[in-house]
Amino acid sequence: MKIYFYCVLLLGSIILQTQAQTSQSNTSLPTHGVSTFGKLKYPADFKNYEYVNPSAPKGGSLRLGSMGSFNSLNPYIVKGTPPAIILLTTATLLEEARDRAAESYGYTAESVERAPDNSWVIFRLNPKATFSNGDPITADDVIWVFETLRDKGAPMYRTYYKNVSKTEKLDPHTIKFSFNTTSNRELPLILGQLPILSKKYYMTHPFTETSLEPSPSSGPYVVESMPTGRSIVLKRVKNWWGESVPSQKGRHNFDTIKVDYYLENNALFEGFKSGQYDLRVESIAKNWVTAYTFPACQQNLIKREELKYSTSSGSVGLIFNTRRPIFSDIRVRKALTLLFNFPWINKHLFYDLYQRNTSYFPNSDFEATGLPTQAEKNVLKQFQTQLPPEIFNEPFSLPNPQGEEDYRMLQEQAQNLLKEAGYEIKDHVMTNVKTGAPFVFEALIYDKSLEKIFLNFAVSLKRLGIELKLRNMDPAAYQVRADNLDFDMIYVGIGQSPNPGNEQRDYFGTEKANTPGTQNYAGIQNPIVDKLIEILINSKSYSELVTNVKTLDRVLLSGYYMIPAWHSGVVRLAYWDRLSKPSILPKYIGFDMTTWWFDAEKDKKLKSVAAQNNVTNGRQSSIWKTICSWFS
Repeated sequence: MKIYFYCVLLLGSIILQTQAQTSQSNTSLPTHGVSTFGKLKYPADFKNYEYVNPSAPKGGSLRLGSMGSFNSLNPYIVKGTPPAIILLTTATLLEEARDRAAESYGYTAESVERAPDNSWVIFRLNPKATFSNGDPITADDVIWVFETLRDKGAPMYRTYYKNVSKTEKLDPHTIKFSFNTTSNRELPLILGQLPILSKKYYMTHPFTETSLEPSPSSGPYVVESMPTGRSIVLKRVKNWWGESVPSQKGRHNFDTIKVDYYLENNALFEGFKSGQYDLRVESIAKNWVTAYTFPACQQNLIKREELKYSTSSGSVGLIFNTRRPIFSDIRVRKALTLLFNFPWINKHLFYDLYQRNTSYFPNSDFEATGLPTQAEKNVLKQFQTQLPPEIFNEPFSLPNPQGEEDYRMLQEQAQNLLKEAGYEIKDHVMTNVKTGAPFVFEALIYDKSLEKIFLNFAVSLKRLGIELKLRNMDPAAYQVRADNLDFDMIYVGIGQSPNPGNEQRDYFGTEKANTPGTQNYAGIQNPIVDKLIEILINSKSYSELVTNVKTLDRVLLSGYYMIPAWHSGVVRLAYWDRLSKPSILPKYIGFDMTTWWFDAEKDKKLKSVAAQNNVTNGRQSSIWKTICSWFS
């Protein structure tokens, strides 16, 4: 319900609400975790998650490489580009279980109490929790963080927290959040994700400005140094207050973590080959198939693995900015989707390692496949007169041309759609009939590995007289353009959780469509999408959530807001054989770096083999000297 509706009813209902809350306080009990749907997997006396090694040794270092750069240590505002690793310096109220959907357990909050009717939630903080400077973590910090993110943080927080109506400090370590609805079952988990930041620090430091000064850490690491401006080093907090918390046991095992930044992918890969960093998530198909033949691979000093996961690969694709007149017509967007020749790209550029996405939630329970089920139809029928009939009668599909003849047929279909939208070819140029303007648009990228994909697309478009201009930008400049919605097309991925919910408002909702920093990059302003988002947020069971997300998926697909990308269903890892990982992998992520550790015995063997090759292989001597220097 809307807040104003409560204001109208306030006088008549305040006594009943007070009585109900008093009764609920008497009947609800604090627990060690919270689940949106169903029973918790882990009991109150659990010692650790099953996908960690609780005896993992502490020590050693982890060195990583990343594309781009960073100019801020604040990941909670629109301004600046922070290093992703900075999140390791910040604890949260609860810790999400990565082997269960919609389930979280105590972290900074040692217990959570939820109203039976879901009208409020209470978090009780661990009295041992402190910041890295020794200051205790208190209810004042939590309330300040919530209000600051809501009022001054990135736009998603305002939509994320819109159903929280009140915050209260019950005592120095206890916080109560009240809700303006009882049907948004995800709210306790969402509030459990609150980062723990120091109110005291930010009373003298502006929260909304970019800064490279580290704030006091609540998490397992602190920023130790930023030695070159293009790297950052984190140091594990000794005797960290959270080390024995069950949700943290067996995690955060490296004494130091260093990330070096590279300006382009070739240099990044060369850095890995020469041993400048330890672990690489390989996202370039050609590299995975052809490039791992260098000496360290031949000597088995590098391990390669494909780790499966069971959660969505995210809403990934070539996003149309529908705020631009050129992409405001769905027929134009559909025509360009027909012209994207994925089978050719997959065969010639991806070595057939990928599958085409036909969903905003691919590789998950929420992917809409085939015809709608009866449960989905029951949700969609309220919008039947406003939706295209094919949503009910035809499975969504994307073109799969198997040769030139198939592609020419798609080209003809695309040309007909463009003609309906007011375009025709004049002197080999697709032209707007009314304005006489040629069909020209710009695509922005910051990753050179995407160039061949877009150049192939440009060749396909050129056959119909459409010009695609490709601009490869510095990552920071690209992010500014994306945040300010200043683009025609970008390739972007929006991460989807195992439990889609309130974040969908920021991804696809009208309210934030024109707000800088939104993740609604396409500018979707569809009242049916808005209503379906609220329906899924108010799901009463996991099976109902699955149904409701699938209906949203179908409507988003029918709008052709992006050209869907591709996924593999695995994380491809290459790493120097000085690291170890648990035998059980988390179902919903596949790769969790926080559960790995430095293996001293493996490191000794690696150094020994590297040293031998430095002596015995003259041609490779300079390479092995570099490797030995990094491992010494």
